[in-house]
Amino acid sequence: SGWEFSANQDPRRKAEGDYSARLASVPPAERAECAFVFVTPRNWPGKAKWARDKQAAGDWKEVRAFDASDLEQWLDGSIHARMWFAEQLDMPVDGFETLDARWRRWAEASEPEMTPAIFGPSLAAHRGAFGKWLEQPPSRLFTVAADSRDEALAFLACLFKEDGVDARWRDLAAVFESPEVLRKLAASNAPFLPIVHTDAAERELAAVYRQRHCIAVRPRNAVDSEPDIALDLLDHKAFETALADMGIEGDEADRLARESGRSPTILRRRLSKIPAIRTPEWAGDASVARGLIPMVLIGAWHDKSNADREVLSLWGNGDHERIEESIAQLQLLRLDDAPVWSVGRYRGVASKIDALFAICGYMTGQDLKDFFLLAEYVLSETDPALELPESERWAAGLYGKVRDHSEALREGVCETLIILAVHGNHLFRDRLGIDVEAHVSALIRKLLTPLTLDKLLSHDRDLPRYAEAAPQEFLNLIEADLRQSEPAVLGLLKPVENGIFGECPRASLLWALECLAWKHLGRVSLILARLSRTVIDDNWANRPIASLASIYRSWLPQTAASLEERMQFLETLTKQFPDVGWEICMAQVNIGSQVGHYSYRPRWRNDASGAGRPITWGEIRAFQRKALDLALAWLEHDHRTLGDLVERVQVLPDEDQARVWALIDGWAASETDDKAKAGLRERVRRFAFTHSGRQRGLDGETKDRARAAY
Repeated sequence: SGWEFSANQDPRRKAEGDYSARLASVPPAERAECAFVFVTPRNWPGKAKWARDKQAAGDWKEVRAFDASDLEQWLDGSIHARMWFAEQLDMPVDGFETLDARWRRWAEASEPEMTPAIFGPSLAAHRGAFGKWLEQPPSRLFTVAADSRDEALAFLACLFKEDGVDARWRDLAAVFESPEVLRKLAASNAPFLPIVHTDAAERELAAVYRQRHCIAVRPRNAVDSEPDIALDLLDHKAFETALADMGIEGDEADRLARESGRSPTILRRRLSKIPAIRTPEWAGDASVARGLIPMVLIGAWHDKSNADREVLSLWGNGDHERIEESIAQLQLLRLDDAPVWSVGRYRGVASKIDALFAICGYMTGQDLKDFFLLAEYVLSETDPALELPESERWAAGLYGKVRDHSEALREGVCETLIILAVHGNHLFRDRLGIDVEAHVSALIRKLLTPLTLDKLLSHDRDLPRYAEAAPQEFLNLIEADLRQSEPAVLGLLKPVENGIFGECPRASLLWALECLAWKHLGRVSLILARLSRTVIDDNWANRPIASLASIYRSWLPQTAASLEERMQFLETLTKQFPDVGWEICMAQVNIGSQVGHYSYRPRWRNDASGAGRPITWGEIRAFQRKALDLALAWLEHDHRTLGDLVERVQVLPDEDQARVWALIDGWAASETDDKAKAGLRERVRRFAFTHSGRQRGLDGETKDRARAAY
């Protein structure tokens, strides 16, 4: 289509002139495939007749004319267009805005401006799944979590512009803050995609999300279900790339990396020249900031838990009601980035890392000391459910066998330990002279030693968080335990009964090791290999060998280790644990379709950032080649290893197939165990001479070699 726009007082005269001019300038063949469209913001009563007359002339494929009434109807039926038009005219709006406006306000607040490169790894990781969700019929709320709501909205503004996301959805997306506006517009038939970032607006989606695609933005450490997208912190390379895109390099980039912890939210604060953004209103008041310290370090708690209330009261140097008043006052300020939230009986800080960086200048060494004492007190509480028989522990709540402190409080304390371990030394060591990371490691060591089965079971759900908080210390403890004559961790590997209320006690340990495998592949591999030697006779999928296979999976490796490192550690694995190493090597030689699952990822460290996704065919083939070379050069083959190769020989290159048959010939010539020979002969028979073997479509040479081996 070709469009002519005019504000001329005589629309007909202008339309006639434009029409004649285009007849002369556009070739007939092109006009036959093109519509002529004339638009005027004035009323033109004769537009329909004019368009019909021109259509009848046959000069164009189609002729359309729109005037003020059409434009008014268009704006009335297009919510996003109405918002966009209001923004273009600088008209005051209340309760809603477009994503583009949200992005401009977020990006332009820093100097230099933020660019979409700051979300590069997250955009690459999530655009496919997000695009698929948009194309499916609406059925559930889509949630996005980040260090701050503004960061999540800025990410969405970039995500909607990705190649994998249909552009029509960007035209429908609108950000709502006012529940009243959302309620009013939701009743209309006009299409739009609401994005909410306030609790009040989110409640309005209860009657909408099954009819429209809806997105909710939440802080990352809210007490809630797992979000569909949780923005990863950038790794060092991605952060450097994003800063370079903004024109920041060298020493300045290194400084910002230290100060921001590579968080986009905190980076924006550091780069902003606007005092209200650089120092939030609630952090500029010393009394408010000091009052927030206990809340920020604790993170979240249950308001009706006496033990939780006691913790806040003792550390807050006052009664619990005073803390409740502080929360209410902060919420009544109606700030865009209010530091606290309250949902039902739960309380907490909106973004722990953002708040910690904002108030760290008010914190003292005594504050950190008090927190570590409190963390030890809370996390040392044993699990009363262990007093019950194993078969009844699922009903611990019915028997009153639950901890005094809420799970929200324990999780909040654990998350603070992780954040302090990652960022604490950048924030406090120079000013306070405290090695915060060492204090975190010492606390984890104290909580878990001496390492016993009861202690592992009592800290079951916290093990992944302990591992993320103190990776080296956690690995040291597990490795030391496995050197004992009766390792405590092996007690977690005993078979578990099936049932709808059953629990798998080894799962948390495996998640902790998966969390560490992203960066510490070598040590984790040897630990999992040692655990894999224990036979587990139950139906649970959580097994050490399954975690190990997931980490080394050729096409979806769940580690950030390079290809060279993965190949090196696989070779080490085959030497120190040949039985386990063989199983991992065989898993790389594909004989059919495979299903891969994502491993546990760290929440606060960037060890897994940008990793864990499908990789290139070149890397896949290189790793498979390494595994096959290790298998073919195995030190001592037997009927089991040779049988495994026989079952996979059809997918091997010709020269490797010849090596397999040669290995079988050599082994058979020296093997004296007739039972072992019979076992290998049976596997050759099943491979080549059964119905399933014939379905493989083996060529003549392969059949001849199989027949000779048989």
